[in-house]
Amino acid sequence: MSESDIKPLFEPRGEPMSVAVLLSGSGTNFVAIAEEERRLARSGERLYGRTDAVFTNAPGCEGAKKAAEYGVPVLSIGSKKYFEVLGKSPEDEEMRDYYDAAAISLIESVCTPDVIVLAGYRRRLGRAFIERYSDRILNLYPGDITKDYLVRGVDACVQALQAGEDSLRCTVYLERLGERFGTALVQSPPVSLAGFTEADKDAMGAKIREKAEWKAFPFAVHELVAKGRVGIDGDGALYVDGKKLGPAGYAMEGA
Repeated sequence: MSESDIKPLFEPRGEPMSVAVLLSGSGTNFVAIAEEERRLARSGERLYGRTDAVFTNAPGCEGAKKAAEYGVPVLSIGSKKYFEVLGKSPEDEEMRDYYDAAAISLIESVCTPDVIVLAGYRRRLGRAFIERYSDRILNLYPGDITKDYLVRGVDACVQALQAGEDSLRCTVYLERLGERFGTALVQSPPVSLAGFTEADKDAMGAKIREKAEWKAFPFAVHELVAKGRVGIDGDGALYVDGKKLGPAGYAMEGA
């Protein structure tokens, strides 16, 4: 693959990269991203990325309240009420696209996002949304998406213990249509699982959020994508600083 075939996921310009965050719950990953923006502002460093909107399908959730406290415009369409009023199943694919189209319209009334961040968004995106922001949607899984033991419905940390792992990395990846996990962009520093048992999943989850999720997401958004360090080729493979990434993406190191 020649360098001319590799295109930036985002190319820095005069204005910071516009980020729209989608969330449904506590919003802790949104906070981690927003806090990195504040840290950069305090330090006088150039701000390459800026959160311009938060959209939620769960009006009144903690994440929406936190976004308002940070002064970020909060947009919402209650998905439960939306489908109840229409008398349709939330899993109806045609109605999913209608809902997503309404969400897109609302978001784009506030900003023109360069990147979408799924920070605990509990609705599966449909074709309309993913195609609108193709290769520009970042999601996070609290485990290593390259592992072949992963199944749905069991916490990643519990599965890691069951597989005999003594540590775990979270993965930030590009959301792709029809795939459970898309292409890995970055993995967090490893988090030790030593001393934990399967019964400790809440404690493990809290440690993983603090030591992994809250590091990997801000790094992916502000250090990699916003600075124009991430490229993509015609086959969908990702590059950082011109170097092709392997299946696990860019590996962060350190505590």
